[in-house]
Amino acid sequence: MAKRARRTRKRNTKKGGKAKVVIISIIAVALAVTAVLAATHFYKTTENNLEKSAYPLEYTDLVNKAAKEYNLQPALIYGVIHTESRFNPDAGSSVGAVGLMQIMPETFDWLQEKRGEAGKYTTEDLYTPSVNIDYGSYLLRYFLDYYGNEKCAVAAYNAGFEVSNWLEDPNCSPDGMTLDVIPYPETSEYVVKVESAKQKYIELYFS
Repeated sequence: MAKRARRTRKRNTKKGGKAKVVIISIIAVALAVTAVLAATHFYKTTENNLEKSAYPLEYTDLVNKAAKEYNLQPALIYGVIHTESRFNPDAGSSVGAVGLMQIMPETFDWLQEKRGEAGKYTTEDLYTPSVNIDYGSYLLRYFLDYYGNEKCAVAAYNAGFEVSNWLEDPNCSPDGMTLDVIPYPETSEYVVKVESAKQKYIELYFS
C-alpha cells in the first residue's frame, strides 16, 4: 500500500508539474499578445498624432462658419488652406497671392464687387484670417456653382476661368462639363494635392 501511495504521489506530482508548465505557457502567450497589442496601439496612436500634426485643425470656428454659410465641406476648405499656405496667415506668393487661402488682390476686388462690398477691404485685410477664409470659401462656392463639380471648381481656384477653355477642348473634356485632362501641370498637381489633403482631413477628423 505504501509503495502504491508513493507511485500515486509521483504520478500526481508529474501531472501537477505539467499543469504548471501549461499555465506558465498560457501566461507567457497572454503577456506576449498583450505586449504586441500595446505596441500596435502605441504605433497607431503615434502615427495618428504625427498625421494630425501634419494636417492640423486650425481656425476651426472660421472654417466651420464659412462651411455652413457657403454649404461647403469643412474638409475641402482645410484642403485648400493646407495646400495653399500650410496655415500661415502671412503667406505670400511670387505672383502676389495673399494669406491663408492665397487670394489674388484683383480677385479680392472682383469678389467684393460681386458681394456689393466694393472698397470695404484693402489687400492688407487678406492677411486677416477671418476675411481671407470668408472670401476664399465664397470663391470656392462661386466656382462650384459655376462649373457644377468639385474638380473643375478646385482647378478654377488655381487657374481661374481658363477652366472654361479646357471644357471646350474635346482632348480635355468628353462632355464639356467634366475634366478628364488638365493641360496645365501646375493646376493638375494642385487639384491632386487639394483632393488628397481633403481626403486626409476626412479620414482624420470627419469619418
